[in-house]
Amino acid sequence: MRRRLPPLKALPAFEVAADRLSFSAAAEALNVTHGAISRQVKALEDHLGVALFRRFNRRIALTEAGLALLPSVRQALQHLEAGAAQVAARPRQGPLVVSCLATFMMRWLIPRLYAFSATHPGIEVRLSASHAPVDFAREGVDVAIRVGKAPWPAATSAHPFLEDRVGPVCSPAWLAANRLARASDLKRHTLLHTQTRARAWRDWIEANGVEGVDASAGLRFEHSYFSLEAAAGGLGVAVGSLPLVEADLRSGRLVAPFGFAASGQHYCLLTARQDGDIGKIQAFRQWILGAPGDAPGLRGSS
Repeated sequence: MRRRLPPLKALPAFEVAADRLSFSAAAEALNVTHGAISRQVKALEDHLGVALFRRFNRRIALTEAGLALLPSVRQALQHLEAGAAQVAARPRQGPLVVSCLATFMMRWLIPRLYAFSATHPGIEVRLSASHAPVDFAREGVDVAIRVGKAPWPAATSAHPFLEDRVGPVCSPAWLAANRLARASDLKRHTLLHTQTRARAWRDWIEANGVEGVDASAGLRFEHSYFSLEAAAGGLGVAVGSLPLVEADLRSGRLVAPFGFAASGQHYCLLTARQDGDIGKIQAFRQWILGAPGDAPGLRGSS
């Protein structure tokens, strides 16, 4: 059945103008021009075939038809608003979607996630691996974990929870078989790079004033996880972030011959600013800000 609906765009203009008895006030409230309000009301009047306002020199007044129409328009808009809000809220009532750096997810988050699930058994967590800038609304993401520093994108709340400390790492067997008494000795060995942190070696070399080492030479891998596995397998030396290698350091699978130093960045929990009061997001934020960080004895290594 075909509905003979009035021009829907005109209904908010009519309602606000009727409440304020002013096209100018309605235009200001809806952030449009006086002419736009006037045209929308006129389109509604033309559709209905009746005048809704009496227009005077400096004021307007509702006609009998306008007074009769106003309650129905207000009720219809309220129903639309309530229905839209209900639909928009549904995804927020579902699983908590966490967009996370892939290596951080595997090496830091997943081993600790049982603690969050034990405390919040009613919240299902879904993990999505990404290092790209996040669009919360378009991607359906509730929270994101990225490494970086301010400024973060507008309308984003950032909560640093773990300092990024970096340093060269390699396997104990590789270190025993190769001379690496000082940082400049790296020029004779294979550097392992990762595309997701392409400047890691360059930044470390510059920060430590190391001379004679070609920061662009060596083998390249897509993710930090692969470069760290290559280092553990004896293929060379990678730059490791302490939160990502702490388990390997404890087990002796990797060693850090020059220790770790602050990179100036932090692992941050990012949320859309308008979503900060959603229960499942609040719960995850409170948990991760209090989650155990580095292993005992590793925090503050230098």
